Amino acid sequence: MQQSLSSTPAEAEANLRAAVQHHRAGRLGEAEAFYRTVLKQQPGQPVALHLLGVIARQSGHLEAAVDLIGRAVAARPDYAEAHANLGVALRQLERLEEAATAFERALALRPFSAPTLSGLAGVREAQERLPEAIALHRRAVAVAPGNASAQLSLANALQQDGQAEAALEAYGAAHAAAPSLPGLRNNFAAACLKSGRVEQALDLLEENLAEAPQDVRSVAYKTVVLQELGRRDEAARLTDYAELLRRTRLATPEGYGDFAAFSKTLLEELRGHPRLIQTWDPKQRAARGGALIVSLQQDPPPAVAAFERVLRQAIDAFVAQLPEDPSHPFRRRKPRDYTLDIWANLLEPQGHQEAHIHNLGWLSGVFYPQVPETIREEDPEHAGWIEFGRPGYGLPCRFEPDTLLVRPEAGLALLFPSYVWHRTLPFAGPEQRVSIAFDLHARD
Repeated sequence: MQQSLSSTPAEAEANLRAAVQHHRAGRLGEAEAFYRTVLKQQPGQPVALHLLGVIARQSGHLEAAVDLIGRAVAARPDYAEAHANLGVALRQLERLEEAATAFERALALRPFSAPTLSGLAGVREAQERLPEAIALHRRAVAVAPGNASAQLSLANALQQDGQAEAALEAYGAAHAAAPSLPGLRNNFAAACLKSGRVEQALDLLEENLAEAPQDVRSVAYKTVVLQELGRRDEAARLTDYAELLRRTRLATPEGYGDFAAFSKTLLEELRGHPRLIQTWDPKQRAARGGALIVSLQQDPPPAVAAFERVLRQAIDAFVAQLPEDPSHPFRRRKPRDYTLDIWANLLEPQGHQEAHIHNLGWLSGVFYPQVPETIREEDPEHAGWIEFGRPGYGLPCRFEPDTLLVRPEAGLALLFPSYVWHRTLPFAGPEQRVSIAFDLHARD
């Protein structure tokens, strides 16, 4: 047996206690060091394996987490908490059947664990087995009726299933227990809006914005609610297409003779990109049909790097001229510094993007290096155009919203607040519709 330093059971137990204390305090590095010391003293110690695996999961090392926690349950098959955390890691890896098995083993050992019931329910939702998920959520709420997270998860599943009144009841219970629970007020407001309780929806959004004035979803939902209430001027002030939607042509980067040469090289880099993927989860992305490059900033090829430089010039110019306004949710957050996320969508004919917002941004936008010939100014159907202002995410639209249609043009960049709803219309023809999208994140 491998041993080092102290090896008595009492000393190993003391090291394990120290590891847990560091772990609970969020000192993951110190906790990991102590867990590893325990494993040198007692190889195969299941608690140390399990909790070292939890640290690996918390640090984003999911495969290592599965290995470590798997070794823990192999050493101690009756370790319910480890089975449950194995299920969490497998769920994050989208290994759904294995995750379900792990959660089920945990429940066989500890059938009244609300977090485990909720974990298995989440897997069943991902598997589109919604009735089973709802039943599991109900069990979690019955086990822990004061658990706001369990109530919220039940409410979300009921709303997804179209059970409006039951969802509202569950949202109400969650709100009474923990009104500041992340995501609660927005989802509750959406359910109220769908049920025609528009004033209650507005109250919830205002309540959330009082605590989190930068919340993108709350502002986006508020634009819908205000129009539903006939307060269109107030909604228009939030979106203000004339002032807050900037159309600009990016400069041709240095080293390229003209825009055509730059565009040609940029398109070649996008179409030959090593991380180009053909499919993705439509629950996570608005685009329908085509290919995607999730991140263009990781080891960017030359034209992509040049694009980012000229994009930043355009963004800086827009931000510099934006007037200060502490009463406006966009203008009051003018950043002194920012980071960018940049990705690309390569839509095939008949492809489009559903109406959406960019939940994590302050400013968002899109750039068109090339546009199919079938996307024309004179087209009455506006095929391939981008439309701003029409709500998505299943929110009702019992009114004709204030919208703006813009025809994409090669070299055109559009900048707009991240909370502004936008979608693209399907298009025909043999060519791809290529766009580069981006989010600006303010550094407060």
